[in-house]
Amino acid sequence: GEKELFHDESVKIPLIIRHPGDPGGRESGALVEAIDLLPTFVDALGGRVPDKRLEGRSLLPLLRGQTPAAWRDVVISELDYSHRRARQSLGRPINGARAWMLLDSRWKFIHYQGFRPQLFDMQEDPNEQRDLGESPEHQALCMRLRDRLFEWLACDRKVRVTLPEEAIEARTDNWKQKGVIFGDW
Repeated sequence: GEKELFHDESVKIPLIIRHPGDPGGRESGALVEAIDLLPTFVDALGGRVPDKRLEGRSLLPLLRGQTPAAWRDVVISELDYSHRRARQSLGRPINGARAWMLLDSRWKFIHYQGFRPQLFDMQEDPNEQRDLGESPEHQALCMRLRDRLFEWLACDRKVRVTLPEEAIEARTDNWKQKGVIFGDW
């Protein structure tokens, strides 16, 4: 399912890492994603992680028993079902056949474009049999998780893949130094 299926059998696959020099036997409950593997490999080999392109984070601090600052509070999976018959059956346009799943330490929130949200309490309902997405008492929680998903979509994703942040910072407002004038009257 390429991690696009939102069932726990796809989402909560244990990650086991053993690297040279590690005594092993360490366990972590930190939320990690498959996108963390490549930055971990680059970091372990002493390279510089190209964070302008890679959204994941190196797991080396976790492997060393450290708690990295501002570690993720949710994991997210995406689904693009535009190429599946389900899109046609649901009457969805090609660019409207996307879905996202956000999972924190307790709640699983699922947003399909054009449909109401789904919400599951993974502590009380680990088999996801009771959808709380329309429950009036869970609407504030749905809004909070939806806002967190939007924050990820709008702010956390890497959309500038050609320049690192340092280069963007260095170029900021440098057009004035080159004699180009915009908006001066």
